[in-house]
Amino acid sequence: METMRISETASAGTRKNAGVTRINAGATRLDACAATRGLNRVDAAFIDGLKRGDNEVCRRFFYKEIGGIIHKIRVEVFRGNVDFDELVSELYLFLSRDGWAKLDGFDGKNGCRLRTWMIPVAWRYLISVRERLLHTDCGDNPDYRLRADDDSADDDLRIQIAIDVNAVLAGMSNRRYAEIIRLLIVEGYGARDVADMLDMKVENVYNLKHRAIVQFIEQYGRR
Repeated sequence: METMRISETASAGTRKNAGVTRINAGATRLDACAATRGLNRVDAAFIDGLKRGDNEVCRRFFYKEIGGIIHKIRVEVFRGNVDFDELVSELYLFLSRDGWAKLDGFDGKNGCRLRTWMIPVAWRYLISVRERLLHTDCGDNPDYRLRADDDSADDDLRIQIAIDVNAVLAGMSNRRYAEIIRLLIVEGYGARDVADMLDMKVENVYNLKHRAIVQFIEQYGRR
């Protein structure tokens, strides 16, 4: 019995060491990815997991990290008539095309995070999916009962404006300024709410807003 317990302990130790080795190898891979491409380590982890098809990472990225973006597109572009999971699948397949060429285009310059970079990418691609569905005979599948509304031109303009704004925010060198613009103007929070979120005084929010708008306009002029 003693021999069996020793054997079991040794086996458990071997499994533990193997697990540590895998964790260390994963950490080394992420550090190499982050260092080579100059990425935030969290974004490097998302990219690594997406490419490996890690279900947990994919779910965390599409359903939590950018879930709000996809939901907004689902409501505003598809009128809620396309399943959320279907949009996730479309985006995943789009990012993985040609050996992940699109995803590899993310370079994290100027402190841009993967989530921010995904905003215009997701909007543009899923709008093209809508256009494809509008011109495709989808039979009786209720998920694809889309139609071009009379106000579709207004919708397209509003969507394009949203894409432009987010693209400019992604290119701003001062990430705090970009965050101030996003919270106050894009998402519509009040100055006091933003002050609480960013742990600063309300008067500082107003001061930052003025400088942020100046930089936003300068960045927009470079496009």
